[in-house]
Amino acid sequence: MRLCFNAAAIRAVSFDVTGTLLFHKESIAKTYADAAVWARLDDPPTAEELKPAFKRAYKSACLERPCFGYDAGGEKAWWAYAVRLALENAGRTVDDETFARYFRRVYQFYGSREGYEPLPDARPALDALRDRGLALGVTSNTPARTTDSVLPMLGLHDHFSFFASSSDLGVEKPDAGIFEAALERARFWCGADLAPHEVLHVGDSFECDYLGARAFGFQALHLDRSGNELVVKYNDWVLPGEFDEDEAKRCTITDLGAIVAYVDAGASW
Repeated sequence: MRLCFNAAAIRAVSFDVTGTLLFHKESIAKTYADAAVWARLDDPPTAEELKPAFKRAYKSACLERPCFGYDAGGEKAWWAYAVRLALENAGRTVDDETFARYFRRVYQFYGSREGYEPLPDARPALDALRDRGLALGVTSNTPARTTDSVLPMLGLHDHFSFFASSSDLGVEKPDAGIFEAALERARFWCGADLAPHEVLHVGDSFECDYLGARAFGFQALHLDRSGNELVVKYNDWVLPGEFDEDEAKRCTITDLGAIVAYVDAGASW
């Protein structure tokens, strides 16, 4: 394996979450449509209607109220705003009582085991990296509930020692601030001398994960999930800056198992 950096220096590995470690077990549009039927909405929207409606709503909510409501009432209120927007985008307007019944059903679903599942390559890679004595962590543009509830529910939380989530910090990838927070939290486990280039970050967003981490000084691998039908990319409005195309190709993987090979190659490099 041709190394992007000196992988022998890696002491900690940071991960994105959704699309990297786990996925939604069913499409968001189907979940929202099923909840509309359960909540007895008049003329409940179909999954076909809700697919573009949710994507537009999610983008609007992310741009208007960044970091899942960090400065705007918290993440549950943020999701209520996004879900109502999705209904409105699908041409449905409901009263507050009806919406509260509908939203609770949606919100409960994503707090249950029915909402998420680990991607098949996640647990084996995490086990192997932990066995090599590396400190593992999460650096993610995700609601705190994903790290605090979903990861434990899926039995993945014990792999990680440090966490940096946008909804906790008020800053999100690719901004340097979230990577700075991840570095400081990794230093608690690795020592105050941990340098940025000794941290490897892995995620499925080329713009947010690979370019953001590289700009901060982390090593980085882009996990290309474009061939995986289980993974849907929603933050496609983030545009890449300048980058070295050849280097980006060398630093692109399609399976988390490749991280282990990358680390092992560096150990004997």
